[in-house]
Amino acid sequence: MNRLLLVVLVTVTTALTALSLVVALVRPSPPALWAYVDVLEPYNLPTWFGAAVLVLTALVCLVDALVAAARGRWGTGLWLAAAGAAAVASLCVATGLHTRIDGLARQIVGTTPLTTDWLLPAVVVGILLTTPFALLARRLPQGRWLVAALVTFGVGALGGELLARTLGDGGRALAALAEGVQGLGGAGLLVVAVTALGATTGNSEVHLVSGLADEAPRELPAVPRRRAFWAVLAAGTLALSVVSLVATLALPAPGPKLAQWIGYLDVNREGNLPTWWSVGLLLTAAAAHLAAGIGGRAARARGAMGWLVTAAILAGMSLDDMTSIHERVGDLVRPEGAAAAGNPEGDFSFYWVVPGAGVALLVAVAVGLLALRLHGRPRRLLVTGLAVLFFFALGLEGVQGAVLASGSGGRIGEILGYHLEELGENLGALLLLGAAASALALRRRDDGVDVSYVGAGDTVAEHDALFAAEQQAARIAGSPTEAIPVVATGPVTRLRGVRPAG
Repeated sequence: MNRLLLVVLVTVTTALTALSLVVALVRPSPPALWAYVDVLEPYNLPTWFGAAVLVLTALVCLVDALVAAARGRWGTGLWLAAAGAAAVASLCVATGLHTRIDGLARQIVGTTPLTTDWLLPAVVVGILLTTPFALLARRLPQGRWLVAALVTFGVGALGGELLARTLGDGGRALAALAEGVQGLGGAGLLVVAVTALGATTGNSEVHLVSGLADEAPRELPAVPRRRAFWAVLAAGTLALSVVSLVATLALPAPGPKLAQWIGYLDVNREGNLPTWWSVGLLLTAAAAHLAAGIGGRAARARGAMGWLVTAAILAGMSLDDMTSIHERVGDLVRPEGAAAAGNPEGDFSFYWVVPGAGVALLVAVAVGLLALRLHGRPRRLLVTGLAVLFFFALGLEGVQGAVLASGSGGRIGEILGYHLEELGENLGALLLLGAAASALALRRRDDGVDVSYVGAGDTVAEHDALFAAEQQAARIAGSPTEAIPVVATGPVTRLRGVRPAG
């Protein structure tokens, strides 16, 4: 088990749970400030941390699937299913999707025993989500730890929901404690997924080995393909924007039953599917920058620490995206009597842009220092991604706020404006993710996958050519007949300027 990671996750989860218990028991003032650390309030720090841990678990499970691919399809499929289950669990933690499903079921099939009692469907869904992890537990050396993490997570999740529904406001302290237990279970899942990779550091690369045994070994390309991963991210980003735009324009005044689901898809709302997707993109980019930093340090590359700084910055951006820190800061700096954030009266309410510009300057300096150490595609994507992200997050939103304050935009203009802004921010996150991904070269070996850092020197294409030459040399060494020269039996065309030997 990765003890350092476990200690960090348990410490942070315990500290956040203690803060939530203090808020639930003491109710300190000012309430608006302490609500930020109350896990039972919307858009709070503990919920972001729990959802982030599950997103990272899903990402590590994808890496486990990549590393285990050569050992057989069964293990790869289990890791992919586990990644999907962790992603769904993160969505439920971040957006409360599980609390909406029972109401949706009643709308579709009417009132039945399954739709009236939320506990039974919740147990059924929980069993489905834990099945791939349970099957993996039978094949991993860390199987007992994985089962313990699953049980802890399930007890906390169901216990927290049960206490919140049955005791109401009087059971806030117990519900907060149950949420903390759920967080400990999620931390355990992440630690087991990381430990199953069996990472070791070589001369200049990080070597990953799957914890699964060989079942049906198969031949795979030496260079793993990344197209499917990028296709899913690009398609998901575009699809969410299109669905939100169409639903918002087509249904300006939805009925009571439909309104909550339109809001769940609207990119201009908080705590919904598009928000979770944006948070996930930023966390994925942060994880990729962290991996680039680790790879750079293994290769002893100059400026590798810069990737760790940008990873922390991207994680902070994801926290802000989910908990709206910028709007809270905007309320603190707005002039007396000015409109608050989200004001529907048309007054300018985007005062967070002022301190946001100062933070953006510090971020730009940190990214610029990293870019000076990079070459080629990683540098171009890093600089372009930051420029795109800041243009839409600060520039376009500031312009949008001024247009709304003047009342000249109209409803359609407002809808198009904020959809373009959110799409641009996600595009910037994808470019920043691409910067880190292009700085890492993945190569399959007989027993695992090598991760090499190529951000400060050779390009990925040059690294591919070198790797192909190494593989060819290994094949010749293993099969000496491949090195026997071929003797021509027909006429040989002599090249001009080339004299025959001897």
